[in-house]
Amino acid sequence: MLRFFILLLIAYFLTLFQSAVISELLPNSLKPDLMLILITYLGISPPLVVGAILVSFYGLLQQTFSGSPPGLFLFIYLSIFFFIKLLAKFLILGETIAVRMILVAVSVTMQALLMIFLPPALGIFADFSLPEVSWLLPQAGISCAASWPLFPLFKKLEPLPRVKTSPLEA
Repeated sequence: MLRFFILLLIAYFLTLFQSAVISELLPNSLKPDLMLILITYLGISPPLVVGAILVSFYGLLQQTFSGSPPGLFLFIYLSIFFFIKLLAKFLILGETIAVRMILVAVSVTMQALLMIFLPPALGIFADFSLPEVSWLLPQAGISCAASWPLFPLFKKLEPLPRVKTSPLEA
């Protein structure tokens, strides 16, 4: 339960940092997507139900900060999360940073494709601007570079699982 609240706080602070600080310092094509890095981290982590609940919260949080159409980021983030979980079923996703960086790049690409093709498929045309494809490669590179220090940080911020020392301990 403590892990759940710590990951909620991490997501909240990452969203604030991304929308308040990074948006002011960097141009749109060079902004790392910190939420996708966290979603990729949760996709590699074992608990499915807790991860899906957290990712749902992250989608609603991102929707609140971005002003996007209702449910867009919720659907995109859940799609990416379950895609990574599906990959983990068929591939051995190790602890190496290279594999994690590749997964972040795949997540950024998947998000861009869903952002481009999903709104027209749902009939959302009014007041919606599509992202430019030219920012995909720089944003994927910056997000991969930002994932290098964030993955170990996420692992350290998670509380360690409690070890039972005796059979009487619940």
